[in-house]
Amino acid sequence: MEPRVLPGQASLPRAPSDSPNAEAPELLLALWHGPEPQLLIDPSDGQIVDANDAAARFYGWSRELLRSFTIDRINTLPPAEIRARLAEAMQRPRSRYVFEHRFADGRVRSVEVITGPVRVGDRILLWSTLHDLSELVRRSPEFETLARRYQALVEQLPAVVYAEEAAPPHRKIYVSPVAERLLGWPPEALQVDRITWYERYVLQEDRAWALHEEERTDRSGESFRVEYRFRTGDGRTIWLRDEAVLVRDPLGQPWIWHGLLTDVTHQKRLEARLQRELAFHNTLLGVASQLVAATHDQMEQAVTAALREVGQFLAVDHLLLFTCEPDEVMCLAHWRTQGVDIPTEMPDSSALSCLHWLRQQLERGQTLVLHSLADLAEEAEPERRVLQRLGIRSLLAVPLFSSGQLRGCLVAATQRCERRWSEEEIDLVALVGQLVTAALQQRRAERAEAQHHAWLRATILASPDALLVLDERGVVRFASPVTRSVLGLQPSMIVGQPLWQLVTDGQRIEQWVLNELASDHPRRIEVAVANLPGRVVELSGLDLRADPHIAGIVLSVRDVSERRRAEQLLRERATRDQLTGLVNRFGFLEEFDALLQQSADRIIGVLCCDLERFSLLNDTMSWEAGDAALRAVAGRLRRVGSALLAARLEADRFAVVLGARDRSALITAAEELLSDLSGWYEIGGDEVYLHMRGGLAIAQDGDDAASVLRRAEIAFQISKRSKRESLAVYDPTLYQASVERQLLERDLRRALEQGELRLHYQPVLDLRDRQVSSVEALVRWHHPARGPVSPAVFVPLAEVTGLISQLTQWVLLQACRQLRYWLRFGAAPDLAVSVNLSPIDFMHLDIPQLVEDILQVTGIQPQQLTLELTESAMLDPAVSQE
Repeated sequence: MEPRVLPGQASLPRAPSDSPNAEAPELLLALWHGPEPQLLIDPSDGQIVDANDAAARFYGWSRELLRSFTIDRINTLPPAEIRARLAEAMQRPRSRYVFEHRFADGRVRSVEVITGPVRVGDRILLWSTLHDLSELVRRSPEFETLARRYQALVEQLPAVVYAEEAAPPHRKIYVSPVAERLLGWPPEALQVDRITWYERYVLQEDRAWALHEEERTDRSGESFRVEYRFRTGDGRTIWLRDEAVLVRDPLGQPWIWHGLLTDVTHQKRLEARLQRELAFHNTLLGVASQLVAATHDQMEQAVTAALREVGQFLAVDHLLLFTCEPDEVMCLAHWRTQGVDIPTEMPDSSALSCLHWLRQQLERGQTLVLHSLADLAEEAEPERRVLQRLGIRSLLAVPLFSSGQLRGCLVAATQRCERRWSEEEIDLVALVGQLVTAALQQRRAERAEAQHHAWLRATILASPDALLVLDERGVVRFASPVTRSVLGLQPSMIVGQPLWQLVTDGQRIEQWVLNELASDHPRRIEVAVANLPGRVVELSGLDLRADPHIAGIVLSVRDVSERRRAEQLLRERATRDQLTGLVNRFGFLEEFDALLQQSADRIIGVLCCDLERFSLLNDTMSWEAGDAALRAVAGRLRRVGSALLAARLEADRFAVVLGARDRSALITAAEELLSDLSGWYEIGGDEVYLHMRGGLAIAQDGDDAASVLRRAEIAFQISKRSKRESLAVYDPTLYQASVERQLLERDLRRALEQGELRLHYQPVLDLRDRQVSSVEALVRWHHPARGPVSPAVFVPLAEVTGLISQLTQWVLLQACRQLRYWLRFGAAPDLAVSVNLSPIDFMHLDIPQLVEDILQVTGIQPQQLTLELTESAMLDPAVSQE
């Protein structure tokens, strides 16, 4: 028996030459007569063109009857899906499916179908080989039991198991029943193709990137894992983690994706809470770092900076630090958010001292929490009047104690709205208050220590630190009792030993003790204790070998292990930008210095860049969109292979360290990086085009990180002013030009204030009567030292520096006054004057109102004033909108 042949066709099927089934005709004939069921199917309408004897035995129908069937008579799939599978199989040399097929005895069994296109005469048909999967179950008695156990396991999992076709359209062919309980959808509702899945169930903000990730793993064959927001059947939105692995067929071709859907909503909420707590601790550590690092002279600035950081974190309107003495209350520091002013002056010391009820609450150690002024007690009427006069609507006051006495209070207040103070916010203000109190007390103690240094020498035995006295050779002759807790050894075990045998790095300590100590002020050094791993002590010593009463070296030994660990943690927090995850300016300078020491075989440069019109993005969309844009730019920076180090310096400004073999390659790398960073970004579901502009500075021998970054910022400012090139490379001439520009800006500002500018008028003649019909006002500047300065120089400078609005107002007023003067003394009554406007004027001035006011003041008719602007102004979207 050979395959059935239609009239005019060859009797033997031939596989297309590009098909992997393009075996010799004898092999195809052997397959047709072999024991495996074979079908020839017309893909256009699903008609079974022919079936071999094995297929007739397989299904239980005769060959003639099978030839009368279309494939939907056997396949249980809906007709539309059958047609989709036929079309799909025609697109690939070889496809593998598992279908439910009907048999002549009425049963429905699982059948594996391996199919591919072959040529029969002038037609392309599908040659399908069939395998009965139920036979596999019959041959494995334990299979059904294992299958039931596996199904029970899948259905009991707290996650949804699914199977998805590896070939387009990537339909989910199986979804476990637990989907209805976890996702609110019956499994059959979720058995859709990939595009439908994302459009129907996944939030729009998460679709694009998740689909992109799926397409990427389709190409690579890697495991797939994404997290996105999912709409449940009951209308909720949950976070799903979608994980899948690709299973291949015996020929190594992609067959099916096996996946797992897990609800991670609770985990996401915990992550958000942890991020808030991390921000809380970062703020606290940042404040601690500032206060710890500040000297006595820097303490006022450090406290102000700490209030600013805490106030911005809490998003309050005011943060104030008061000191309280028995008969006086003073405001030591006051921070307020931008745009918020107190409607009246702060009460003076005497007025604050009269707030007895408030002081009583604080002296009791109670934190005063006022969500609104209605929370005030009846006896707090003076406090209510003061707060109402200041416009305060909510208040949080934390008492500051030292040595059991009230030393002051830290006050957070809101003016624009009432505020429900959370426990976290109360804790933060309280902790900051304690840090400020401790820092102030510490600085006072340090000052007192310096003043009473001689007294401390006489009372050295009473010191809480371990105190040691060494002889001229560095051998311990005296050890205080505290030595046991600090150094872990009894004083008797220490006496008689050289100090450097008790600590690590003995050679360095020996050199420090014998050669570096002074007699007039103590020197400090930190070192690890030899017999106590992890213990770090600070040695503070005076060389008093010349003092006849002591004749030795006096050391105090302090355990600073906890401080060292805290400082290390503070340092880590202080070097990382919390919004983007990149290092900040401090961390950048630190790591860049290290790179400069390791860059002997390459050229290193710093690219300083920012986003153009970033403030416009914040204004038109939102601050959240601006933050998202910064995070997106940081994400691209992390993927740049040529970037040795990337940082967010401030606002929308970034710095990137690049390395290359020579100067030309480094400049090319910087240009390519700016090009990569400039482009379309998806921000909050919208596509936004962001353009980067930057300045490049190349490190020279002997440069440190700060100097290279400073030159890069100078080049960046020059690039920003040029408006032509996206990249400017630093050189000394550019820097000098920048300095000259700053000087010229100063002189222009002074010229506007002191009246050094003059207007010249260019007449316009009417050729019909050769009379002057109008004049054009032209501004001129004769610099006292430079001489005449071209308008092509100072007008663009005025536009960049914001002086153009003042210049335009002056020109308009002077031109109209001059026209009025000419009209009074006999000029033609229809004489007009024209004034040029800058595009910037339309963004910062109300031009119609300004013109109306000047015309009213000078008495000039509107038709006698012409305003001229360039074509470029009309092309600027911002100007056109105005």
